[in-house]
Amino acid sequence: MLVATTLVSATNTINIQEKTKPKNCYVDVPVWTKGDSWTYLDSRSQFTYNPNGTAYTKFFFNCTTTYTVTDTTGDYYTVKMASKENQGRLTQESIRLIFTPFYKFSQEIKIRKTDLAWISNTYQWKGPVFWLIGSIGFPIPAQEQCIGENINTPPMTTMPFPLVVGKNGTLPQIHHTGFEKASLYWGLRVLEDIPNVSWYTVPFTYTCQMTDITVPAGNYSAFNVTAIHNSGNEHDYYQTYYVPEVGNFAKQSFNLDWDMSGRPYWTEEIKLVSTTYTP
Repeated sequence: MLVATTLVSATNTINIQEKTKPKNCYVDVPVWTKGDSWTYLDSRSQFTYNPNGTAYTKFFFNCTTTYTVTDTTGDYYTVKMASKENQGRLTQESIRLIFTPFYKFSQEIKIRKTDLAWISNTYQWKGPVFWLIGSIGFPIPAQEQCIGENINTPPMTTMPFPLVVGKNGTLPQIHHTGFEKASLYWGLRVLEDIPNVSWYTVPFTYTCQMTDITVPAGNYSAFNVTAIHNSGNEHDYYQTYYVPEVGNFAKQSFNLDWDMSGRPYWTEEIKLVSTTYTP
């Protein structure tokens, strides 16, 4: 990570519960200001595989994330994300970890103003975990850390503004580069060290339609951008539900396969809880 009312907290966070209808079937990119924030429930799973097809990594994570605009100068926004209420687990070959609530996930993201496409992001997973030892899983306290960077060329688009109901097209293929390092006990037990991450996304075809959605923040009529790629046994899709009154997506769903095998790679669902944005 409902009562249909509008709540205002002591921090001026608006928990929007009223159903809203766009005034027309067209919407342009919003303008964010410093301090705008969005809080979401985030649930994800991710898998990687050995050459023989067995799972090398199994990752499951649930948390509440808040994205806050911290800088609006220049041609892009700087947005910082922090998580709380974290829970999850990681299995990597013989290593089995259980994340504690004190484990944290954070990001700093550069987002292009013209279409809210992600230019780059740096991220960190860090904090106390329980390392399960032996077949019965005897828990030993440990510290785990994962840091990385991702640069998208061109910037990654999930909402092809202006959004127009009935519009369809193809999203550009993205080249992702960066690095990732993960370890236990501040580097004493290396879990992963990839100094040069490099991979391409496939081109997704998309359509934009209106869809009614329900999330913890309330009920909305949203611009639903559905992006799909099918090739052999590989079936990838993601859906982004943009709400003008929210100034961002109110819900996102991802389901991506691992290469052409059809094996699951990444699934995620993100739902809006509250926002401070005002149109």
